[in-house]
Amino acid sequence: MNKIIGLFLLIAPFSLAAQVITYDTIRVAADDERNIHLRKDRIATANRPEEPAPDDESEEPRGNLRIGATLGLSFSRNYSVFNIGPQVGYQFNHYFMAGAGMKYYYMKTRGYSYQSSYLYKNHLLGANIFGYVYPVRFLTLFAQPEINYLWAGYTDEATGERSRSQGWVPSLVVGGGLRVGSSHITLNYDLIQHVNSPYPSGVFVGISAFF
Repeated sequence: MNKIIGLFLLIAPFSLAAQVITYDTIRVAADDERNIHLRKDRIATANRPEEPAPDDESEEPRGNLRIGATLGLSFSRNYSVFNIGPQVGYQFNHYFMAGAGMKYYYMKTRGYSYQSSYLYKNHLLGANIFGYVYPVRFLTLFAQPEINYLWAGYTDEATGERSRSQGWVPSLVVGGGLRVGSSHITLNYDLIQHVNSPYPSGVFVGISAFF
């Protein structure tokens, strides 16, 4: 009898241990809290670094294409000028932008000779190419070759006599000044000085805006 009791006491601890192991490996549902695989997945998810959210397209840096316009307006008793034109440029790097555009000019001038006065009305339509160089961030150097076609009207205000002419008018405008964001304020000069140039004979202010 004592041998049987001793044998029972010897086997009992192994039997209890076996029960614990069996209890830990019973079948459970996939979403059961006792599912050890579910716990591992939760721990791995908690420790996983968050992926950066995709950039909003509206916050992407703009491309190098620049759309702009030039606008000029000047009125006086004997001299009036208006010009407007779209410009398209490309920002090659931080130091250089170039492009092309079109312009329309309207000019009205009045001249006097002895007792007579003469009225000139000119319309010009043309194309240009341009370049801006930025030696430093806020300064610019500018050059713009340009060719325009002219329709000119002449009136002798004393006699009422009228005449018309037309032809090509070249210009080569150079200048320098300030860069303000994507816009420019420059002092310019037309090197060719054609008699029918749409630009003044001296230094003049030029403004261009790009977006």
